[in-house]
Amino acid sequence: MDNANSSVSGASAYRRFQILRLMWDRHPWLTIGATAVGVISGIASIAVIDTVNTAIHNVDQRPRLWLAFIVLNLIAMLLRVGASALPAYAAMKIITTLRIALCRKILATPLDEIDSRGVPNVLMLLINDIPQLSLIMLILPNILVGSTIFVFGVAYLAYLSWLVFSITIIFLVGGLLLYFFFFRRGVFFSRKSRDAINDFNEHTHGLLFGIKELKLNRDRRRWFRRAGINLSSRQVARYHFIESLWFMAGGNVEQLAFAILIGVLIFVLPAFEILDPARLTATILAIMYIVGPLGALVGAATQLGEGTVACERLAEFGFSIKDEARRSGRKAPKVKSRPAIKKWRVLELEGVEIDYRGYSSSDDFKLGPINLRFHPGEVVFIVGGNGSGKSTLAKALTALYSPLAGRILLDGWPVNDQNKEVYQTLFTAVFADFHIFNRLIGPDRRAADTLVAREYLARLGLTDKVRIDGKKYSTTTALSHGQRKRLALMCAYLEDRPIYVLDEWAADQDPPFKKFFYDVLIPDFKSRGKLVIIITHDDQYFDRADRIVKLSEGRIQSDVSHRPGHFEARY
Repeated sequence: MDNANSSVSGASAYRRFQILRLMWDRHPWLTIGATAVGVISGIASIAVIDTVNTAIHNVDQRPRLWLAFIVLNLIAMLLRVGASALPAYAAMKIITTLRIALCRKILATPLDEIDSRGVPNVLMLLINDIPQLSLIMLILPNILVGSTIFVFGVAYLAYLSWLVFSITIIFLVGGLLLYFFFFRRGVFFSRKSRDAINDFNEHTHGLLFGIKELKLNRDRRRWFRRAGINLSSRQVARYHFIESLWFMAGGNVEQLAFAILIGVLIFVLPAFEILDPARLTATILAIMYIVGPLGALVGAATQLGEGTVACERLAEFGFSIKDEARRSGRKAPKVKSRPAIKKWRVLELEGVEIDYRGYSSSDDFKLGPINLRFHPGEVVFIVGGNGSGKSTLAKALTALYSPLAGRILLDGWPVNDQNKEVYQTLFTAVFADFHIFNRLIGPDRRAADTLVAREYLARLGLTDKVRIDGKKYSTTTALSHGQRKRLALMCAYLEDRPIYVLDEWAADQDPPFKKFFYDVLIPDFKSRGKLVIIITHDDQYFDRADRIVKLSEGRIQSDVSHRPGHFEARY
């Protein structure tokens, strides 16, 4: 257990150091310049103390020292601004790079992993953890300047009196040991707070996307409010409060140590007549001057602790801020993109199995083994009860889920991680949980034909709802669910890919549009040689299919070719 705790502590220390190393890795010369400016600012600040001390004990030199006091303060202030602005600019560039890199990482992450983590959990990385790193990067200048003033202030104490310097170090070390005890406890509750926020975000996600169900059922609404929102909100508040108490206690310990030190210098040390009044005054001024930067460092350590937790959560997702920052600093090699697949003969699923337990289901559901074969120009209906595996089969067929066993063959060639992206150029899909992007996208990087788009808007009854402005739609949200599905189908039509996967598309359509879909659109796709795979419950239109594949409990119950006179007997 001790070894586990020490390894966690070591990893946390490494991640704190990793955050501080980012500036050096990406902008070494800027970091050197900012450090030099910060050092000069620290020297100027200590020179202000010496000037004040000299003016206190030498009345005749005050007119000359007044000018020096003003000049030194101006220099210290301007250099402090410079030491803050330069790293702040670098921090802005680095955080932008990390945010973009995390989005790329999410895009490259398999869908099954996204589903297993949950969308709210992944979203937390973007809306909480990356901004937390941004705050840390922005306080790095304060850490730099504060550390410089603190180090030179302690060095000035050594110049004034080795005795006072030794006493200060003793108090400082004792205070730091106590502080780090409180700090580690604060970081522990930072982890608790971060996880509690994650739970709260899952409930807010349910609040927004399940608002209809909550409004319709008072018992569900009461349970959700009490056991979901209220409980998670209280946990967030409680952990954040305890975290703040530990960090606050740590900061007060350090301040208390310096208060006791000043008390010793003022009330105890003069009794031994070890220091003359001028040196005693100078040492007290120096100590009081470095208390401010020390308090800033203590406050920064609090945010560093929260940043450590952010780095841990990013690392759990497989995102290394150090590696991504270095990778983004190098020019990406040009990768020759492979052309999209236009022609194919046969698509086969051989013994494909998908274990759904780790994704978003709490039961032991398993799809497969599935053996299917598809050809261009077919219209295939996938039918079955709710939870039979229809949508999972669609995700497996489109290689969004990786098979636990079995394989997908295209014209006899197996689909693997190396060629999966090219294989997916065969497909366009409208899933049950579809999303519409506000952009006209044509086939294979070609611009979408706006005339065709306007024609399709008219055919789908959307002309009075949606306009095409340049390469964008006037709206994608101010529509009913059925209208949004029609717009999504139009987007899929414009992509003009060989295979269309439509998951319950007609479920939310009015009877005229449902009939238009089955009697006009589907025959149009078929006449152009498209493979159309439709997940549906519309049994009155089953005779429009070339084949009907029925699933039950994750397995194929029947695979029937529809021929006149045989449909009723075989299915």
